[in-house]
Amino acid sequence: MRENNWILILDFDSTIIKSESLDLLSGIVLDKDKDKVAKLQKIKRLTEQGMNGIIPFQDSLDQRLQSIAITKEDIQLLNEILVDLITPSFIQNRKWLMKNSDRVYIFSGGFKETILPVAEIFKIKSNHVFANTFIYSDIGEVTGICKKNPFSRSGGKVEKARELNFNGEIIMVGDGNTDAEMKNLNQNVNFIAFTENIYRDSVVKKADVVAESFNDVINFIQHA
Repeated sequence: MRENNWILILDFDSTIIKSESLDLLSGIVLDKDKDKVAKLQKIKRLTEQGMNGIIPFQDSLDQRLQSIAITKEDIQLLNEILVDLITPSFIQNRKWLMKNSDRVYIFSGGFKETILPVAEIFKIKSNHVFANTFIYSDIGEVTGICKKNPFSRSGGKVEKARELNFNGEIIMVGDGNTDAEMKNLNQNVNFIAFTENIYRDSVVKKADVVAESFNDVINFIQHA
């Protein structure tokens, strides 16, 4: 039985939710664009290159954001969609997550204002959610993201974990290369590759454990 001094850090995109939120946001923004299909294919390709560590995460993020003109209204639409796209095994284990929410954090290269409505469903505190933040113009258009935020670049999750100075064992659950980077923290970290939504071979190879669902994560915590 694992001792009680553990912290669970969850990725968001393709982990807590079934898809990549920026890809979904791109679909909303480009809904009536005549080149929608080609542009979405390019964005999804950039997503995969960033998640697999083929290109730096910051390059993947910057290039995707440059491809679309986002407004606050687009983000509100995305928020309405995301609450219906939660990964099934997370929904099934909602009571467990609520019970343990004091030791659950979300680290994401996505965007805090799109994550918070989903986090609330599991009673994960807003000050336990760390992600990128949009910068808006006076008329509500996204002009960029805060580059001082560590989640805007590769290694950002490690940087934030060091800043928070967690005690005890860290259990990182995610599907991407930026999640696997948590192994670089040089302390007691277990990286669990989450494959319920997508299986990335390059990420699985770096994992201590592979979880086909959140049930496997709970089993690891309770019985390892």
